[in-house]
Amino acid sequence: MGALRRLGAVLLLAAAPARAAQPRIAADARLDLVGLVERLSGDPVAPRNPAADAAAARFARFKDLPAVRALARMRATGFSGNAPAQYAVYLSSPPDLREAYPPPDFFATLAGGKAALEAWRADLSDFARASGFMAWEAARAPEREAELAAARASLGGRDLAAPLVRLLGVQPWSSWTALVSPFFPQGGNASWVLEEKSGRPEVLVVYGPRWSRGGWLRRPRPAPEPAARFAAAVWPEAAFAMAYAVYEACRPVLKATAAACAGLPGLSNAEDCVQQVWVRAIVARLLGAEFGPAAEADYRAHWPGAAYGARVSAALSAYEADRARYPDLMAAGGLLAAPFQPDGRAPSCRAVDPGRFDEAVYARRLSYYLDARLRARPDPALARVRAELESVRAGDAR
Repeated sequence: MGALRRLGAVLLLAAAPARAAQPRIAADARLDLVGLVERLSGDPVAPRNPAADAAAARFARFKDLPAVRALARMRATGFSGNAPAQYAVYLSSPPDLREAYPPPDFFATLAGGKAALEAWRADLSDFARASGFMAWEAARAPEREAELAAARASLGGRDLAAPLVRLLGVQPWSSWTALVSPFFPQGGNASWVLEEKSGRPEVLVVYGPRWSRGGWLRRPRPAPEPAARFAAAVWPEAAFAMAYAVYEACRPVLKATAAACAGLPGLSNAEDCVQQVWVRAIVARLLGAEFGPAAEADYRAHWPGAAYGARVSAALSAYEADRARYPDLMAAGGLLAAPFQPDGRAPSCRAVDPGRFDEAVYARRLSYYLDARLRARPDPALARVRAELESVRAGDAR
């Protein structure tokens, strides 16, 4: 272990360029199913648009099925908002909907317990079969293609991955997908980093399409949105994959308090708020670099948490000004943590800490960070660290 500790101190000096994988535009029947059931359950924030309205009318006679009634009840315990869609990405395709990956425990907590969540999953599978959902999903292919086409037009062939990977220093995700569904509000909403799997995580952005106003004899239809707004909806979740890994490296020395949540509505956990401010600062910087000062200013004008945001933005500037010293964002963890420290000084964040290899979350996030580094460039020393980490993880699993 002593050799590994010494190695951990120098690993960050050898970051390598990464090959950037573009966000894919796709649909997902799991999300359409969950979104439809949310709408039928009377969720007050479920969007109203031509596609969602038509589906609600088509399936209205199934609104008393157990999956719908149970979801209405579970809203009272907190299984609402983004949670149902985020849980859905852990499931296999409908109608089976088995748990393909182990979901975090908090989903069961929000649902009212593991038994309640498992019962709803089974009820959701029954709904898909009893309602003819899969036949309807297949039949709406032309409408779905129009929604996908509008999202692709918003992307406009622009390379969103390369500038993000340049800023992060590595590509921490294995895949990055914008999942388009009319059952979710416009923009990137119930997004998720699915990391409970082998290798690097999947980045999933649940994207609600924009709709035209319509007009005389013209119905509203899916429409492209400005490229900068599409980028601002799609970039954050990919940046979170790196933010999670950096936070884990800094966790033992980061002293953030609930004050980090000032100006962040709906958030009260310091960890969530620190990561939010990091990611928003990254997105603002990318918007300025790729779309110009006006796009960055527009984003910042709607950016809560400005007090910490300004300091984190300054830390990002220092990071980018000295990439020889800070080859990737992990190396700059102390800089990013400093604004949240009581003394304002950069703590010593350790990316590789063998004493923490048996911590499940730390080990998982270090593992995918190391995987990203090794995929960018072979490194025997780094490979030895990963082998030791995976040996510890395998022993814990047994």
